[in-house]
Amino acid sequence: MGFENTKQVIDSAIERHTENGAAFVLTRNGKTEFTYSAGYADVEKKTAFNEKTICRAFSLTKIVTSTACMMLIERGKLDTNWRLEWLIPEFGSSGEYPESAADAAPIRIRDLLNMTAGIPYPGDWHDGVEGMNGLWGALENSIRYGNSMTTQQFAAAAGRIPVVFEAGREWMYGSSADILGAVIEKAAGMELAEFLAQNIFIPLGMEDTALYVPAEKRDRLAALYENAGNYPTKPNYVNLCIFDYDKKPAFQSAGAGLFSTAEDYSKLGAALSNGGNGIISQRAIDFMRENGLTAEQRQTYNWESTHGFGYGNLVRCLEDRNAAGLFATKGSFGWDGWTGTYMLCDPAEKLSITVFVQRCGGGTTQLSRDIVNTVYSAL
Repeated sequence: MGFENTKQVIDSAIERHTENGAAFVLTRNGKTEFTYSAGYADVEKKTAFNEKTICRAFSLTKIVTSTACMMLIERGKLDTNWRLEWLIPEFGSSGEYPESAADAAPIRIRDLLNMTAGIPYPGDWHDGVEGMNGLWGALENSIRYGNSMTTQQFAAAAGRIPVVFEAGREWMYGSSADILGAVIEKAAGMELAEFLAQNIFIPLGMEDTALYVPAEKRDRLAALYENAGNYPTKPNYVNLCIFDYDKKPAFQSAGAGLFSTAEDYSKLGAALSNGGNGIISQRAIDFMRENGLTAEQRQTYNWESTHGFGYGNLVRCLEDRNAAGLFATKGSFGWDGWTGTYMLCDPAEKLSITVFVQRCGGGTTQLSRDIVNTVYSAL
């Protein structure tokens, strides 16, 4: 099997300065089949970007969080039908959304997993977002001044803020995964970092994946840039309270907090595309990639990167290849991150594609799309 076209699109992205550096890992049948990288992890220092470069995963973290939830469900410790207030009591009054009604639908675990809970990210356009804006601001200040909120404290505070719409009304990408971090802690009886390490990272050998980067690994942490080119600039802000932590944080973000490498994250992709590789059942994986949105909810599920995909359990699942513009197999699933981290898992072909860059606002990059299509054309 040859991947010359894949190598060429990666090289071209670097040469044309659409990316500063990138790493790609393909797994098949549970094992690494091909890797390729190019460009710089640090442009100023001329540090090469490779599959062992540590990156900020941002929302690619959500695939790990979804996997953790599926594990708890298959062990009988969590149920998508449970009311959120049973685990986080402060959400018992969350029906007090702007156009409130006495019989407002309660938030259930499935609403968090399907992003239909009405809990926004800061800066969202919905009326009533000011409360969550304030909470995220308070969280950032608590971290900066050395008295950080914990995951549980953040979730409890969120539960005291009115949601911006009744649970189930529409799809809205928001803070639900961070609330799921607190749910996982309650259901598992341990902190999020410990559960992820014991049940996912250690069993899969993901030695470079954590919620922080220890001192002995700091030299492998990529620089984060706003743009690509000979003179890229670095952001002068922190997004979603993800600082470059050097020790385990008190607020453990299940929505965006992981640091990892393309090599490490591909081990999760290998597991999810190859029957679980011993950490999770195929039944749980099949449930994980089921669409959970109704036709009405899909009206607001309209990002360009979601065309052709259903959504559920924090991941998108390919339904219409023509609409998506991808050669991938129907049923392939995954997500991306704000820094351009990307993963696609294909249980039918037993393959996964992992692409890491470190550029603000990246999401599903053109490079990721090109890699997917060139990989599938080579199969």
